[in-house]
Amino acid sequence: MNDRQPDLVGDLMYLRKDAGCTRERFANASAVIDVVGGRGLPLETAFERFRSAVYSLKDIPQGPALWAAYNLTGEASGDLGDRRVAYGKSIGRKLDAVRDWESRAIDVLALRLTSRFYAGAPTPADFPVPHGGFLIRDLEVVCIIKDRRFVESRQRRVVISLVEGAATFDYGTYSPTELSDVVGAELEFSRRLPGGTIHRLKLQDPVAIGELHQFSFRERVPEGEDDHQTPPKMDFSGQTFESPTLAYRVGVQFIGEQPEVVWGYDKLNRIARPGEPDESNQIAVEEGKLSAEFFQCYGGLASGVAWRWCG
Repeated sequence: MNDRQPDLVGDLMYLRKDAGCTRERFANASAVIDVVGGRGLPLETAFERFRSAVYSLKDIPQGPALWAAYNLTGEASGDLGDRRVAYGKSIGRKLDAVRDWESRAIDVLALRLTSRFYAGAPTPADFPVPHGGFLIRDLEVVCIIKDRRFVESRQRRVVISLVEGAATFDYGTYSPTELSDVVGAELEFSRRLPGGTIHRLKLQDPVAIGELHQFSFRERVPEGEDDHQTPPKMDFSGQTFESPTLAYRVGVQFIGEQPEVVWGYDKLNRIARPGEPDESNQIAVEEGKLSAEFFQCYGGLASGVAWRWCG
């Protein structure tokens, strides 16, 4: 999923072994400690957050197998093999089945830890990541601006479901828009609200927990919506990230009038966005086009690119 994911999965596998996930062994699982709050936390707090994440797996069939393997209560004796035998006997399953369930549960646990999708997840003061039904692996947006006015955007998402049987995805904008050319889903409804517009997309098939799904669409302002509005002196193309997103790529194509200055902004709250240009964040425009990338976007914070026109 990202560069750290193999280390995280490796640590989650390590914590099953020997006596299980004791506090002493947990202290050596650096990738796990990082995703539950980092070394700045007291070890006990990090350990309890991890227990909470593992406990959340009881909502999937494979979850109790991993809980037994980790021996987080410290009640079981012996090594991992002994715990597997005991758990297998308690549910009438063979060792191969128990081992497979543990592996499946570790994959789901890695997703929940990465997305902070569990009750004991770090609070907003630590990691401002709200809970949600999806982890977005890739988001690509290309925006077309003609003579200072937004024409359309084309968006593609690759999402990973954090719940079993995810069936819909809600996409919201702060202004009136309409969607078309939807691929990989169908538009169930669009609803205007005082703060913007909600578009509900029904996925082609319910997505199993941990599985990928890709969909795309075109977004436009309804015809005649902004004909009488004066084009803004400053504008931006960005997203606010209620769903945690690992990689966000944004491109803008300017047709006609070109901006005076373009800059990027990353993880700003809605009030502060889009910030101001400085020596470190300016973006070059070549032949009317620009692109930028952002990573680890989350918590309702905003990332994107902004520009200012001459005059």
